[in-house]
Amino acid sequence: MKLRTDPRPLYLQAEEALMALLQRGYRPGDRLPPEPQLAEQLGISRPTLREALRSFEERGLISRRQGVGTFVTATAETSVIESGLESLESLDALARRRGLNVSDRDVQITEESADEIVAERLGLPAGAPLVVAVRTKMAETRPVAHIIDMVPASIVSLAELRAGFRGSVLDFLLERGWPALSYARARIIPTRAGKTLGPRLEVPPDTPLLLLEESLYATDSTPVGFSRNYFIPSFFEFHVIRRITAPNAPRTESERQGGEQALPVPDKRSPITNL
Repeated sequence: MKLRTDPRPLYLQAEEALMALLQRGYRPGDRLPPEPQLAEQLGISRPTLREALRSFEERGLISRRQGVGTFVTATAETSVIESGLESLESLDALARRRGLNVSDRDVQITEESADEIVAERLGLPAGAPLVVAVRTKMAETRPVAHIIDMVPASIVSLAELRAGFRGSVLDFLLERGWPALSYARARIIPTRAGKTLGPRLEVPPDTPLLLLEESLYATDSTPVGFSRNYFIPSFFEFHVIRRITAPNAPRTESERQGGEQALPVPDKRSPITNL
């Protein structure tokens, strides 16, 4: 495949051709040819190839192991789970609705003490008991997200959550019917996998991640849960619908509080959960 007659920037051609190559003949876990062979196959220089490979590594599509080779970690068929942030639902519910198969790995449900940051988010004193559910979400055989849910022990007991957990704490609360849920407040933060999440998600430590921090509120605006959701960007596409408002329209409560979006919950016919 020769790219030099295409007028577009060479790095864009290289990324497009490399993606087409992955789609045609590679599955997660397969090793790519050595750089000289791959560059010749794509008709580009090795520096251009390295730029494309670096981009793919940052997106979580490949991983490079020094002295071993470059391996495919995701292909286009498994790469994107799309969701609007205006309507909240669990990753499990979203996957079911789209006919995708997700599962949990390394599930841990424990009781812990709230640190100062989490205690503030939940309106609790530091050291208050929490029930914490930690798991890595898998799409087929590939880790795509790492989720940590924290709920006050006054709302759910350790034994109750262990007995009823099916992959989503918020789905569990909705099925139980108490407390009545009203809305969530979320923010997205860019971060990196680091030495802790890298092994769990099977990506290099410097791989970029999207961190979705979310607080869930009951109908009386009492916080009932806080979560940290770490997503591999190449597997997720989040979007927000923004509408034109009148120049003198009053600001919403969430805008007055610093721009975090308060997300209203539909009625029970369209249940909400946080990702």
